[in-house]
Amino acid sequence: MTNPKTIALESLYSDRFIVRKRELTKTNLRHWRNIPLFSVVEISVVAACNRRCSFCPVSDSYYKELSLKGVMKKSLYDKLLDDLCSINYSGMILFSGESEPLLHKRLHEWIETTKKRLPDSTIEVNTNGDLLTLDSLTKLFKSGLDAISISMYDGPHQIASFETLRKKAMLSTSQVLLRRRYLDGGNLGMVMSNRGGLIDIEEFQQSAEIDAEFPLKKNCYYPFYYLVLDVSGNITMCSHDWGKKYVCGNILQSDIFSIWTNERMTEARQKLSSCNRNLSSCENCNAEGELIGKQHFSAWLSIEKRVPKGTKADT
Repeated sequence: MTNPKTIALESLYSDRFIVRKRELTKTNLRHWRNIPLFSVVEISVVAACNRRCSFCPVSDSYYKELSLKGVMKKSLYDKLLDDLCSINYSGMILFSGESEPLLHKRLHEWIETTKKRLPDSTIEVNTNGDLLTLDSLTKLFKSGLDAISISMYDGPHQIASFETLRKKAMLSTSQVLLRRRYLDGGNLGMVMSNRGGLIDIEEFQQSAEIDAEFPLKKNCYYPFYYLVLDVSGNITMCSHDWGKKYVCGNILQSDIFSIWTNERMTEARQKLSSCNRNLSSCENCNAEGELIGKQHFSAWLSIEKRVPKGTKADT
């Protein structure tokens, strides 16, 4: 019999984007050289955001403290595409990260290039919608975008505004996903992550049964199916590690498959598969890490031998 507390917790994580990402991940478990591949690559194409939300680490000093600045160089993004093509990547490419992706003036061009080089990939954008116009929305989808998730922070009046925009662009509700992020009923539409311990989210925390003592004694599936790339080429294993406390490599210094199978990633998987969150990025993190990626987690556990550090993808 299913535990009622589990059902209650699951309902708090019923955000449509999470449900969508879970299904896409579940059907996109692929292997390269007998190694389960990641199914989501999340990318920050700019080191900037036009908002300063109280539940987000972004501030005037955030990017400076992490030495993140400007716009991702096209050569760096091309290197990423080269690496993904070399392993026949077919998962999700998510423009999001610690930024507002629509600040990138050539995002539609990058999406078009990506779709041409990786036609089987699913390309999505997470945005606050502030910069979205009918022209930009139409251009993004004509370039090859599969879906855009709009986080609404200001109130329910935004629903009608974005719905009107969607209809004018002749797009479906599965292409334009609206996410409530304004306070209603004491919550923001989902259980908030504390971004690896960077922010105090007590004000926004729902009454879910979540361990209060850190580090949490829970598994986490993120390093089994997820990679995050910032504007400098650094790769982390999780979208909650905004502090870059556990950098696993840089694609300007190594290929993405070698990073995916290196010692840093292996250590993280070994610990997080044993309910051990004693990692610099995880010890104060409250993220529920078992919502997505169970198939990848199981696939990794079935491997008896880990890939040696520095192993490169076949060409």
